[in-house]
Amino acid sequence: MSGNNNKDINAAYIAFWKSKNPKLNDIETNGKVLTYHNEKINITDIYMQDILRNPNIFYSIDTMESKTLVDIIKVHIFAILLKEKELEEKVRRYQEYEYK
Repeated sequence: MSGNNNKDINAAYIAFWKSKNPKLNDIETNGKVLTYHNEKINITDIYMQDILRNPNIFYSIDTMESKTLVDIIKVHIFAILLKEKELEEKVRRYQEYEYK
C-alpha cells in the first residue's frame, strides 16, 4: 500500500468516526498527523482500521470521547514500535547465531 493511500484511508476513517460521533470534533487530521488540542501525533505508520480489531473499541467508537480515542491511538503506535524493536532484536540475534 502506498503512503498516500494509507494517508487517505486514515483521514477517511477519522472523518467517518467524526461524522458518527460529535464528541470527536476536536480531533483533526490530514491523514499523516492527528491533532488533538495542541498535541500532534504522527500516524503515517499505522493503519487506523487496525484499531477497530478490538471489539470493545469497535462497538464504542460512536460514543467515545476524543481523549480516549487519542490515548488508544498513542498506545497503538507505542505497541507497534515495541513490536518493531522486538523484531529487530530477534533478527540481530539470529544473524549473530548464523555467523558463528
